[in-house]
Amino acid sequence: MPATEESQVLSIGIVGVGLLGRAIGGQFMARPDASVTAITDVSDAARDEGGDALAVPDASRYADYEAMLDEEALDGVVITTPHELHYEQVSSALDRGLHVLCEKPLVLEVEQAVELRDRAAEADLVLMVGFQRHQDSAFRRARERYGADGPEIDWVTAEITQPWFESFGGSWRTNTDLSGGGFLVDTGRHVVDALLWVTGLNPVTVTADMTYWDEGVDERANVHVEFESGATADISVFGDAPAVREAHHVWDEDGAAYVEGRGWGGRSLTTIDAEGTEHAPLLDRNAERNKAEAFMDCVETGEDPPATPTDAIRVTAVIEAAYESARAGERVVVDLPENARY
Repeated sequence: MPATEESQVLSIGIVGVGLLGRAIGGQFMARPDASVTAITDVSDAARDEGGDALAVPDASRYADYEAMLDEEALDGVVITTPHELHYEQVSSALDRGLHVLCEKPLVLEVEQAVELRDRAAEADLVLMVGFQRHQDSAFRRARERYGADGPEIDWVTAEITQPWFESFGGSWRTNTDLSGGGFLVDTGRHVVDALLWVTGLNPVTVTADMTYWDEGVDERANVHVEFESGATADISVFGDAPAVREAHHVWDEDGAAYVEGRGWGGRSLTTIDAEGTEHAPLLDRNAERNKAEAFMDCVETGEDPPATPTDAIRVTAVIEAAYESARAGERVVVDLPENARY
C-alpha cells in the first residue's frame, strides 16, 4: 500500500531482516528523508532482533510479507530473502506500486528478469539490484576506461575466493530449493556481473566445469566465456578457501586494468600501459554511495539505478548457461535478449 504523495519521508519496508536486511535498514535509518516503518520475516527471532535494531513498532512486524504490503503505507521495499523467493516478492511489491531494492540475484531466470524490468519501467518504478561493485570507485574508473572510445579488450580473467561453506554450510544458501545453486549463483554472481559491467562485452557462448560440495551445490566453478567481439574471459570461483580475495584483470590493446582486493572493503585499481608501467589512478571514495543512498537518489530524481534489471538479465543469462554447460559437458550458447545487449 503506497504512502501518500504528501509524505516528506519515504516509508520503507524490509522483507527479510537477517544480517543484510538489518544492515541496509540501518542505512535508510541514517537518512533524514527515509524511515524503516515495517519489517517482515518468517523467523520470530529475526523479527524481534530486526525490529528492535530498526526501532519498528511491534504492530508493524509481520510474519507474512503480503500482510505487510497490504496493511502498511509504504513507498518502497528492500528484499533480502532467499533467492528463489525474489520473483514473487518483487512482483507483489510492483503490483502495489512500490519502488524495490532487491538484493542479488534479482531472480534466477532470464525470462523473469525481463518481465520484472519491463513492468517496473512501464509503471515508472525504481527497481534496483544490490550489486555493490557498481558503487565502488575502482570498478567505476575501470568501466570508464572501456567506454565508447576505449581500447579494444582482448582477454579477461576474474576470480573470487571465500570461506563460504564455513559460513553458510547447512543454511538456506546450500539448499537448492531456496538458493538455486551454490557458490557461483551466490557470491560468484558478483564477479560475473562486475566483469560484464566493466567491460561492456556481449557474451555469446559459455563453457563451464564445476565440482560440488553437495548435489547441485557447486564448491568451485571454472567458466570460459566467448564474446561477440572475439575477446574471451576465464572466471574462477572457489567457496572453500580460507579468505576472501578478488581479482579482475582486463587486458586490452593499450595495456590493462587490474581491480583487486581482500575482504569486503573497497577495491584497488592499477592500470598498466603499453610499456608495462603500472599506475595507480586517484579514486574518489567520498563519491561512493551506499545502497540506501543510491536507491533514495533514484526515487527522488528519477535517475537509473547504479545496478539495473538489465544488468541482472545479463549476468543471469551467463550463469544459466554456465550451469547448463557444467551439466551437459559441452559449450552452451548464451540466451541473451536483444534488448539486454550493450
